[in-house]
Amino acid sequence: MPYALDGTIDFYGRYNTIHPVPMTSGTEDKKKVAQAELLSDLKLNCVYGILTEEPDYQDLTESTVLLHDYSKQLSQNIIPRVTINDSLLDVMAECVPFMRTSLLASTGVKGVRVNDADQAESVADGNRGLEHGALTGEPMVPVIGTIEFQELTNGAVAKSEEYMLAMQSLDNLRLSGYGIDNGGLFEKKAHELQSEADINGGPVGLVLQDGLAIRQNFCNIVNSIWGLGIWCEPAQNIMGADNDGDGAIHEDNSDGANTGTETDSTNEGGNENE
Repeated sequence: MPYALDGTIDFYGRYNTIHPVPMTSGTEDKKKVAQAELLSDLKLNCVYGILTEEPDYQDLTESTVLLHDYSKQLSQNIIPRVTINDSLLDVMAECVPFMRTSLLASTGVKGVRVNDADQAESVADGNRGLEHGALTGEPMVPVIGTIEFQELTNGAVAKSEEYMLAMQSLDNLRLSGYGIDNGGLFEKKAHELQSEADINGGPVGLVLQDGLAIRQNFCNIVNSIWGLGIWCEPAQNIMGADNDGDGAIHEDNSDGANTGTETDSTNEGGNENE
């Protein structure tokens, strides 16, 4: 849950005490209002290290462990991942209509200057829009004005594949923020050697290791207080390894399921799942 400072900070600028902040509490539901009031009055002591002694009742009821997606700076509230990626996703979303516009502009459809709306209507009767003209082979689109501005740009139209390459580079930048291997920001159109791909991708594994170390440290602290036995491991499809030995690189989220592959002694070569 989100949290807010409720007290002082320590020598390193970390929060000593916080209280949780409700995310979607309404104002009409009395139960939600009571819940918001309860959480706002709840003061929890932040724990930043593994407890070496047996936790007491106060540790069990008044402690909290803060979890962040990546290493924070002096501020104790990091920028959410969705906020970071929103700007990239907005630009990536524009690449698709830009590519479509480039394809339309390469069809040879041109504009015709007319003197008034009546003339424009007469031309429009024959050419109902740029897209329709491109699809049906009608090369004239009316443009009302007194200046000849058929060429709205300098005439240079980028190839449609350039927009797709730009979107791919932006997506690689987004993946690098998670520490996931990708083709890098400057992918070659021609054949690329493995050594070149490794250089372009960069050491993104350090980013993944940073977030994983934060989560595993969070699990260790929580286990030392409440003994829940939680743990965090990277996904198998990201690591490219079959960690659980079930013969498939995917995550099994079913409770109590044993996905290990065993050989039936009565049917040599058969597979059983228990």
